[in-house]
Amino acid sequence: MITLAAMSRAEIVSGLRQKWLDLSLAKKVAAGILAVALICTLFIIVRALSRPKMAPLFTELEASDAARVTERLKELGVAYTLASEGRSILVPEDKVYDLRIQLAGDGTLLASGTGFELFDETKLGATDFSRRIDYQRALQEELRRTIVQIDEVEQARVHLAIPEPSVFIEETAAPSASILLKLKPYAKLSELQVRGIINLVAGSVEKLSPEAITIVDTQGNILSSDIARSMAEQLAEATNEQLAVRRSFERELEQRLQNLLDRVLGPGQSIAMLTAELDFNSTETTLITFGEEGVPRSQQVIREEWAGSGSFTGGEAGTGSNIPGYVVGGESGESTYSRTEETTNYEIDETREKQILAPGRLQRLHTAVVINSKDNNLSEAQIRQIEETVAAAIGYQEERGDSISVSAMDFDTSHIEAALEDWEKAQKQERLERYITLGAIALAALILLIFVLRFLAKRRERLLDEELAALPEVPVEEKEEAELAPEEIMSSEQQTHKRVRQLADKEPEAVAFLIRAWLAED
Repeated sequence: MITLAAMSRAEIVSGLRQKWLDLSLAKKVAAGILAVALICTLFIIVRALSRPKMAPLFTELEASDAARVTERLKELGVAYTLASEGRSILVPEDKVYDLRIQLAGDGTLLASGTGFELFDETKLGATDFSRRIDYQRALQEELRRTIVQIDEVEQARVHLAIPEPSVFIEETAAPSASILLKLKPYAKLSELQVRGIINLVAGSVEKLSPEAITIVDTQGNILSSDIARSMAEQLAEATNEQLAVRRSFERELEQRLQNLLDRVLGPGQSIAMLTAELDFNSTETTLITFGEEGVPRSQQVIREEWAGSGSFTGGEAGTGSNIPGYVVGGESGESTYSRTEETTNYEIDETREKQILAPGRLQRLHTAVVINSKDNNLSEAQIRQIEETVAAAIGYQEERGDSISVSAMDFDTSHIEAALEDWEKAQKQERLERYITLGAIALAALILLIFVLRFLAKRRERLLDEELAALPEVPVEEKEEAELAPEEIMSSEQQTHKRVRQLADKEPEAVAFLIRAWLAED
């Protein structure tokens, strides 16, 4: 068996060698190239399968940040590749999360600056100036890290100008801030987002106003120009809003009052105008009221009594007049001493009342109403009644300083009369144009009807002529024609009449139809 297997293998090898020798040179070269390509393909496939799967560790990095991360990866001995023109770093997929945690822990991820971790270590011999500079650097970096968290922002730089404190209040300068933003491709910040960045920075720096913050993108566009407006512009806008609120309030009252007057006096018989004085100041008042009687807070009473017998020597000079109830006995009498002291502390009766007046409070209301007197047909009582009605409708308060003026005058109605005349003329003109249009339509319809009837009549006449032409001619004997005298020979008209009579004898219905057509045409 072994011998047969060896012989068959040798025969196969010799057969393949013989086939190879029988091939032409071109086929041998093609086979060699195909073999080399197959070997290279297998090598690439094996290498790709054996290579670890790469995943992005960080993307959209700055050149300095990418250099710092790659340097740290070299120290750790981790294989990496660069992508996106060096802005993305790829590492083995199974090491991504471990590397991120490790790089974040050792500070490699801190981009281009250091935040408040500057103060993690105590520096001996640091001066106040160096501490202020470190604080400014740390605050700038912390603000930068916060701003880049916005989805549309790719990178940011924050510059703070914080003046040194001065012992003189008038010489203290206000801080300012400048922010440079690098946005992502095709990204744009909305007005609300820009306002949020301004408020974020203004709230992070002491005494920094939003007007002192400038935001610029890498294209040189000022993003904060429409947000950080001057105080004058804000006051002007606030004034316009207040005027709009005032006019809306006046218009509402005018509309209500005008509707009431129109229902009572009729449309166009009155005019109402209102002027409101509104207080847009927000006022906070604290009212303290003291009562007439105090409230006892504490009371202390001291009583002292002494009674004795036997001789008693006199006391000190003036004791009898200074101590009430002190009795000085004689040498052989009894002595009695009594002392009472009462102390009462009173608390002041105080009432505090805090009032907060919201902006937009109505101060005064002035109303003017003019009524059409209709040639002095309104009496004083009617005008006074209308004035009372208007006062009740607008909420008149005399103690507030409101005023009402109701006047009766003859209205100029000439424009109304002219308008009515113009309206009547327009109505007449419209009716005339409508009648002319209807007449033109009727005339056109009549003309069309005549043309149709004439066409039908001519068509029937043509059909009748065709039928007459189709009738056979009546034969005339040559002998009779020869015997007729020349004056007795019939003319063409007589011949036509004769043919008509003959047709009438043979086709009476066709002749009747032709006669009716002629009569209709005439």
